[in-house]
Amino acid sequence: MRKILSSAIRVFISVFFMLLLLYIMRDKYPQILKAFASTNVPIFFLGFLIFVGACAVASVRLKLLIGAQDIVVTFSETLPLTFIGYFFNNFLPTAIGGDVVKAYYLSHKTENKVGSYASVFVDRIIGLITMVLMAFAALLFAKKGMVDNTIKYIVYTITLCSILAIVFMTNKRLAKKLSFLLFLVKPLKEKFKKIYGIIHEYQYQKSLMVKSFAISFISQILFFTSLWVVAMSLGGRIPVNDLFIKTPIISMMSLLPSINGLGLREGSTVVLFGPIIGQDKAFAVSILWLLVLLCISIIGGIIYAVSPQFKIRMKEIEEGAL
Repeated sequence: MRKILSSAIRVFISVFFMLLLLYIMRDKYPQILKAFASTNVPIFFLGFLIFVGACAVASVRLKLLIGAQDIVVTFSETLPLTFIGYFFNNFLPTAIGGDVVKAYYLSHKTENKVGSYASVFVDRIIGLITMVLMAFAALLFAKKGMVDNTIKYIVYTITLCSILAIVFMTNKRLAKKLSFLLFLVKPLKEKFKKIYGIIHEYQYQKSLMVKSFAISFISQILFFTSLWVVAMSLGGRIPVNDLFIKTPIISMMSLLPSINGLGLREGSTVVLFGPIIGQDKAFAVSILWLLVLLCISIIGGIIYAVSPQFKIRMKEIEEGAL
């Protein structure tokens, strides 16, 4: 019953925000259609390929972090898993549901099941922290008066949350003081403690962390560039500073409960990039970006369908991936 309710809430949130966005944009449909008609297909395809490149680079980071747990995995496994993760994002809660699938698959390759989940979690956290820190750095270099105060406060807030997350993962004393919160997940209390212990140990592998953050930086650059190129295919020119400051906010919105960020991602794209390239083009960009994600998901779905080694039963994941 709880799973049905959770799914219903996610569907409701995505449908509600998509319908709301469509209603708000109702007077701009002619301009939006005109924007779609003027799409430069080769440039859009280039944006898609750059996104694939970002996935490939992120897969290298995942391989390194998994290898640190003495789990033997190759790039030819982590890259398909990355695509499969995007596929399962459409069915599991928020835009990080696919991480559960990656960890679940890896846990069946080794006896170090806790290490599998910890490495995938660290991979996600490094990606998010890198993205947020890049937004913060871009904000520091932005000229005075160019960035709305609300955007500044949002970036400052998510940066502070990132710093607190780093402190929590590297400070066992703080973690111990907050351990009382584990009553919220009492059945999984011991497993969470083991996962935290492994996550905490990553900080002592300085060479690995430097490599992982460097790779993450490259991956995020490609991710941002992909969105910038997709906007270019519609004739929309997004200044680099705005791209680096606002894209992380859009990504964070997609992490909220929904169907893979649907509705929340598109709405925030219009709100944040609309004043720069026009609401009609911003809406068109959000739909083309959704198309990129759908294409990546389809690739993941095909890999999942034709590769027996990646076959994972949804029921097993939902009933107890941990």
